[in-house]
Amino acid sequence: MSGVNGRKPDLKDMVATKAEELAEQRYGREFNDLPPSLQMRVWMDAEQEAHNYFACQADAIYDQMKEDALFNRENDHKPKEEREAFWADLEMDRRLGK
Repeated sequence: MSGVNGRKPDLKDMVATKAEELAEQRYGREFNDLPPSLQMRVWMDAEQEAHNYFACQADAIYDQMKEDALFNRENDHKPKEEREAFWADLEMDRRLGK
């Protein structure tokens, strides 16, 4: 499965970067220049965006795993004739009600 990064994400850095972006977008100021109440609101919104990002990543990985299992991708490395025989056997079993 390509596109999967095995290293642990640095959540705190991600949230801090997102909080800086949100502070600039919403208030035209740096995060540390905001009053504490706004800092808290911006930080919580940044945490939520990070959570959503990682939830989408997890969903994509899960969907890829389901698709791999559905299409029996472990057979992709076998010769074409062997794969065709495998699928023909599955179809015959299906027709015979096995």
